[in-house]
Amino acid sequence: MDKTQAQKIIKDTFENSFNKANFQNFVKNLLNNVESAPFTYQGNYIPDAYKEYIISLERLYKYTDGEHEIDILVVQLKKQTSIERARTMQRNFIAWYLNGSRKGKLKDAALVAFVSPNSEDWRFSFVKMDYRFEETPSGKIKVKEEFTPARRWSFLVGANEASHTAQSRFIPLLMDDEHKPTLAQLEEAFNIETVTKEFFLKYRELFIRTKEALDEVVARNEKVKADFDTKEIDTVNFAKKLLGQVVFLYFLQKKGWFGVDRDADWGTGPKDFLRRLFNREYGPYHNFFNDILEPLFYEALRVDRSHDDHYYSRFNCKIPFLNGGLFDPIGNYDWVHTDITLPNELFSNDVTTKEGDIGNGILDIFDRYNFTVKEDEPLEKDVAIDPELLGKVYEKFNAIRPDNFEEYKKALKNASSNEENKFNKTFGVYYTPREIVHYMCKQSLIHYLYTCVEKAGLTESIKKQDIEDLIEVGEMITEHEATANIKEQKIKNGSQKTSKYNSLLANSIKDHAATIDKWLADITVCDPAVGSGAFPVGMMHEIVCARNILSVFISEQNRNDYAFKRHCIEHSIYGVDIDPGAVEIAKLRLWLSLVVEEEDIRQIKPLPNLDYKIVCGNSLLGLEKNLFNDHLFAELEKLKPLYFNETNPTDKQKYKKQIDDLISQITNGHSEFDFEVYFSEVFHQKGGFDVVIGNPPYVSTKGVDNEFKKQLEKYFGFADDLYNHFYFKGMEILKQKGILAFISSKTFWTIQTKKNLREFILRNQLLSLFDTANPFESAMVDTSVILVMKNANAENYTFTYLDGTKDILNPSKTIGNIEYYRQAPNRVFYPITDYNLKIFEKYGKKVNELLNKWWDKISTSKNIEKYKRELEQYRNALKPGDITLLGLITEGGVGIQTGNNGKYIGVLERTKWAENVRKQRPEKLLLATEFCKKNNITGKQEAQRYLETLSEHEIRNLFDDLKEKYGRDVFGQGWLYRIVSPDEIADVEALTEDEKLNGIKGNRTFVPYDKGDKDGNRWYAPTPYYIDWSRENVKFLKENSGKKGEGMPVVRNPQFYFREGFCWNNVLSDEKIKCRMKEKSVHSTEAMTFISLLENILPNYYLVCMLNSTFYGQYRMLFINTSHHLTTGDAKEFPIIIPNETQLKAFESIFNRAVEIQKQKFVGKISEPEAELKLNEIQKELDEMVEGMYLK
Repeated sequence: MDKTQAQKIIKDTFENSFNKANFQNFVKNLLNNVESAPFTYQGNYIPDAYKEYIISLERLYKYTDGEHEIDILVVQLKKQTSIERARTMQRNFIAWYLNGSRKGKLKDAALVAFVSPNSEDWRFSFVKMDYRFEETPSGKIKVKEEFTPARRWSFLVGANEASHTAQSRFIPLLMDDEHKPTLAQLEEAFNIETVTKEFFLKYRELFIRTKEALDEVVARNEKVKADFDTKEIDTVNFAKKLLGQVVFLYFLQKKGWFGVDRDADWGTGPKDFLRRLFNREYGPYHNFFNDILEPLFYEALRVDRSHDDHYYSRFNCKIPFLNGGLFDPIGNYDWVHTDITLPNELFSNDVTTKEGDIGNGILDIFDRYNFTVKEDEPLEKDVAIDPELLGKVYEKFNAIRPDNFEEYKKALKNASSNEENKFNKTFGVYYTPREIVHYMCKQSLIHYLYTCVEKAGLTESIKKQDIEDLIEVGEMITEHEATANIKEQKIKNGSQKTSKYNSLLANSIKDHAATIDKWLADITVCDPAVGSGAFPVGMMHEIVCARNILSVFISEQNRNDYAFKRHCIEHSIYGVDIDPGAVEIAKLRLWLSLVVEEEDIRQIKPLPNLDYKIVCGNSLLGLEKNLFNDHLFAELEKLKPLYFNETNPTDKQKYKKQIDDLISQITNGHSEFDFEVYFSEVFHQKGGFDVVIGNPPYVSTKGVDNEFKKQLEKYFGFADDLYNHFYFKGMEILKQKGILAFISSKTFWTIQTKKNLREFILRNQLLSLFDTANPFESAMVDTSVILVMKNANAENYTFTYLDGTKDILNPSKTIGNIEYYRQAPNRVFYPITDYNLKIFEKYGKKVNELLNKWWDKISTSKNIEKYKRELEQYRNALKPGDITLLGLITEGGVGIQTGNNGKYIGVLERTKWAENVRKQRPEKLLLATEFCKKNNITGKQEAQRYLETLSEHEIRNLFDDLKEKYGRDVFGQGWLYRIVSPDEIADVEALTEDEKLNGIKGNRTFVPYDKGDKDGNRWYAPTPYYIDWSRENVKFLKENSGKKGEGMPVVRNPQFYFREGFCWNNVLSDEKIKCRMKEKSVHSTEAMTFISLLENILPNYYLVCMLNSTFYGQYRMLFINTSHHLTTGDAKEFPIIIPNETQLKAFESIFNRAVEIQKQKFVGKISEPEAELKLNEIQKELDEMVEGMYLK
């Protein structure tokens, strides 16, 4: 089948009302080999739990890909609204069918058409079972008896939907006439992430074009320019907001709320209202944005016309009043009197795209995609653009500002995602994957509810497992529970004798349903770094799901999704973010979540005002305030609910002013954010939040100004990465026994600078620790999810450790004792495994004792000198078998940072490094454009010829002078251009102490320089680098060490220069430490250098062996530093066993053989692969000896 035929099949099937013949034709061509196997379930064949919703289930075909059984079904729904509103029911019904239904065979998946009566729209779904298997005592494999979740992915199809997405996903499969698609290929065709990424790339192009079109308008229209300048409006943020407004309307037009006839019900408007506006069906215009969109945004949607049934005369139709801040003009610009005449072609045109589509305008692109207001859930995903996209757009666009827009475009042209990621890294904005959000929300809710159980004294009645079942699987069995409850009541009143429906939820949930429901209604949740609102939306979803399940057992009116969500937004959800753009998007997503549940076809409710629910401010810094002004707080807490629900613009502004005035009185005129003021009702009623949840920013304090650092130090007593401070703040705003749930960088597990955070967590109650590896699309850091209860009285208890590094959706679980962390060295957190616990049992307590006793005495060179005698006495008492620390038996540190390597460092002639320098010189010379112009050097060949006329000394002087003239980095930071002759190299063994300390006179002034080894050689590597240790140079380096300014040096630990020892690379590419001997040389900050102080019993070669062992690499990752760095401070914490003579000789043999192999490699006697092979054999021998010594 060719592409044109495939497109026609998809359009015939998916751009029309459901037609069985078209659907069968599509399926047969998609799967290539189906077995006709028709039957129908209807009437009594439909389980009671689904009879209210389902007319019939018809199987058309059976299909197998060789491993999996897949059925093709058509489900006829009873109600017009069922296609959209009863999605959980639809999924659970198919799960019932696949899971054996009427004692049939288990099926892996189904392709299903869900069809409503008289509906132009239908759903094409892929439903897949997540069976868990177990082995029976007899050795057979069977499905594990547990709640088996079904996951559903759906295309929204029909007469009102585009088929662009379906075409992009199914055309390749339709064109393949030879192969049967696998289950995995079918699942991939329904992959929402692929669609979202594709849409985002188009969205990004539209953003750039919109911004540039705005620039042109501002440049040619003085009135617009003056208005923008006066109100500090920039085209970057204007473009962001404009696209956000259009996207919002694309979501809402699917509700049929726009273009409604004057006497018609809401919901009957066209689903393509914006396209019809552009096509002039609602009135003529000259400029689409100026004449149509601006009045729509800032008049039709913003002004309450409920007195006239929302009729908008300009378009001769009804447009709902939405309230909220999205349709306030950015910066309050004068939209009435300024003419922002964006070209109509920006919105729609006839350009043929590279994919062959017609039109690349905003409406053209958006029209090709399906939009759904329903956010994806763990088990239910639409293959359409959903509101979560707004969060992803925020993540990607947050770093773009007017001052770096051109740089951003340049990064995109490089076609490197890493270039774009650098923008996001600057701001620490990373969008939390939805699977992580759902996990954190569910777990927070479970722990919150169980603290309520404990507080109410109901632990005998309600078990924690009962709560877990309610939150984790309740959604899968709602219909079953409803039917079981009805049958139970019938049996009780005698109208029925027995029932095959037994409740799957515990009786405790049914018996205490009203109590649990009240706990859910009363919960307070805060995200102190709310970003684009993923966590508030996620928490609301879980709360609403749980309350819906409880509705089965509670006979009250108005228990519906809209009521639950509105109550949740008003009473439970709070958020703060320093970025106003994030705050607007978080509000937008909460509004959309309400909009999707609006069912009243007579009266659409205006959106609530969220200004005091999702607040723009700095979460980390509080205010001095008078908390004893009870009457002011009482008035404040009375006004906020009135403001939340007010729709009249005048009254709204009146309430807002009164609230702001009260806040000003309480804070003595300060405008900064403070939790206890803005969210005072939470603290007065509960003493803090029940749950604090979020993804705090991954921003180092290196990137913040000094004033903010001082404020952090004043408030917290320290200044560190911002996420560290968010933990402390989060715990501060919790009530007692409240739950903190954060996803953050996992660097805090081990590194020394986060010990305060680990100790803080351990002073409370750690509930669970989840290693999520790196679930982010762009974050360059591994993360973990942690749940902590604010409970300073927790003594000996257990916690849950989850390892999601292999499979984040199905992590392995282990129960750990909190003492594993309390007694670990530096209180580090590490994965709970048998191997790790063996290391902990053997060394944890001992190393902890040594660190507690000695760390302050060896942490700095100054302290080492201060406690020199005491340390010597300790070392002299060591004997074979004793355990000590590397920092107690060595000295050393980082070396020199010249500030201008090109001036001081050279490479030895006749080496590959020297050849590289010669090749680079002509290209580098061309960078000095003025010099080349003066000397008629126009290309690389002329530069080469010019350099050939100069001696090595003249070349050095030339590049030194050019750097002096054009700047240190004119040739690239750190570029080396000196080539050193053996005649210039001093004999290190012959140097006097004065020459080592103050420099060398004469012509032989170069000495070996160890600047680290980027190649990561272990055991031994000759250095090709030499530093000019002349009297003049050393004088400059020492006298200017530490001074501010470009090219200024830092000379550290000169007492260790010219001494033999061992060194390793600070930056590690993997788990292994790359350690080697350091010859007598000067070393840089890149070469971490230590020297044994007990050469007789702990020679350097023994310590090199230890650091090169796999055990030490693993120990570092587990108990010292999980990051890719190993500093001298980190290395001091390694445990070292004092060896006996036999052991020492064995390690000496290993060391000598490894060094010899490296030497042969460097002189070319053996090849690199051959050397690697031999070294791997030695590595195995080394690892066996170290493991035997350390873990026997």
